[in-house]
Amino acid sequence: MLKELLQPEIEDLIEEKDWDALRDILPLWQEVETANLITSLKNEDKYKVFSILPKDYYLGVFPELVPIDQQRIIENMPEADIKELLENMNPDDRTYFLESIPEEMSANILKLLGSEEREIASWLLAYPEGSIGRLMTPEYISIKPDWTVGEAFEYIRSNIEDAETYTTIYVIDERRTLIGSIPLRKLFFTDKDTLISEITSSCPYILVYEEQENAIEVIKKYNLHSLAVIDDRHAMLGIVTVDDILDIAEEEYTDDFHKMAGITSSEDQFDDNLKITPIATLYKQRILWLLILVFINIFSGGVIGIFQNTLQKHIVLVVFLPLLIGSGGNAGSQSATLVIRSLAIGDVVLKDWFYMLSKELIVSSMLGLSMALGVYILGVIRGGFEIAAIVGISMFSIVFIGSIIGLCLPFILTKLNIDPAISGAPMLTSICDIIGTAIYCSIATLAFIILNNVN
Repeated sequence: MLKELLQPEIEDLIEEKDWDALRDILPLWQEVETANLITSLKNEDKYKVFSILPKDYYLGVFPELVPIDQQRIIENMPEADIKELLENMNPDDRTYFLESIPEEMSANILKLLGSEEREIASWLLAYPEGSIGRLMTPEYISIKPDWTVGEAFEYIRSNIEDAETYTTIYVIDERRTLIGSIPLRKLFFTDKDTLISEITSSCPYILVYEEQENAIEVIKKYNLHSLAVIDDRHAMLGIVTVDDILDIAEEEYTDDFHKMAGITSSEDQFDDNLKITPIATLYKQRILWLLILVFINIFSGGVIGIFQNTLQKHIVLVVFLPLLIGSGGNAGSQSATLVIRSLAIGDVVLKDWFYMLSKELIVSSMLGLSMALGVYILGVIRGGFEIAAIVGISMFSIVFIGSIIGLCLPFILTKLNIDPAISGAPMLTSICDIIGTAIYCSIATLAFIILNNVN
C-alpha cells in the first residue's frame, strides 16, 4: 500500500533530482521494491539513486537488482565501498553476481575482498556453472549429535546472525558427515538435557555437482526451506535455500517458454525484463527461429505446388485449407504442451511413452471425429456432399496425426537428450502444416480420381 501511495511522489522527486527527499523516503520501502524502481530508471539515474541510499539499506537492495544493473552500479562505486558491499552479501548472492559479470571484472573484484571472503568466493566459483555448488551457501547452523539440547541452544544463540536461515538445524559428526536435521521449533519443546542424537531425523540432501534444476524437485517434494549439500563422501558443504531455488525455477521456466515460442535464449540476464530489453536484443532473440521456420514452411508451398491441378479445378478446397491446417497445429500443440509440462515436473518419464500413446490414440480419435463433424457441416454448406466428405475425412486425419506427433515429439527429443521445449508451438505447427497440407491435398486428389472413375 505504501509503495502505491508514494510512487507518484518518487517519480516527481527523481525528475526534480531532489536526492535529499529521496534519501528519506526510499528506506520506507521494501528493498525489493526499491530495486525494481532502480531497474525501471534511465541508466544515468540508476547509480545516483542507489548511491544516496543509507548504507545499511542499500546492502539489502543490491542483491535484489538484476545483474546488469549491479554491474553498472559497481562500475561507479569507490573500491572501498565495493569491498564492503560484496563482503556483506550472502555467499550465494555474491557468487551469482560474480558469475554474471565479465571475467576480468570478476577477477578484479575478488582481489578487493578480504582473504576469508575471497577464499569462500573462489571456492564456490570453482564448481561447474549450473551446478549446485554455485548455488549453495556455507552459512548454515550445524550442531553435534553428542550435545544436549541446552548446549545446542547456546551455540545457536551465538551463531544465528551468521546463518542465512535457521529454521532447520543440521547435525554433523566430527568429520562433518551429515547425520540428519532438526527443525528449530522442535528444540523449543524438548527437555534441555536430551541428547541431540535422540531427536535427530534423517533429511533430504543433494550432491554438490548435481544440476541446479534437480534441487527444485527435491525442495518441492519435501516442502523444504533449505536443502543440505554434500560431497561424494557424505560430508556437508553447505545449503541451498528456497529463495535461490525459486530464482532458478523462474529462469528455467522462462527459458522453456522462450524455446516453445521459438525465441533464442540470451546470455544477458537483464533480457528477461522486456520493458528494458534493447530493441537489438529483441530482434536477435526472435529472428533466428523465424528464418528457420520460413525455410521449413517452404515445404508447405512445395506440397501445394505438387497438387496445384487439383486445387485449381476445385477452388473451393482452398477455402478449407487454413481451417484444416490450423486445427492440426492446434491439436499438436495441445498434446505437446501437456507432455512437456508432465516431463518437466516428473509426472511422466520416458518409459511411460507407450501408455501415453495408447491414451492419446483414443483421445485424438474422439477429437478428430468431433472436429470432422463440425467441418463436414460447413463443407455441405460451402461445397456440397462431395467436398464435405473430403474435408471431414481430412480433418479427422489431420487432427489425429497432429495430436500423435505432438505427443511423440517431446519423448523423442528427450530420448535424444534434447530439450523437449523446442518442440513448442512454432516448430510443431510448421511440421503439422506440412503434413496436414500433404494429407488434405492427397485425400482430395484421390477422392476426385475415384469419383471420376466411377462417373
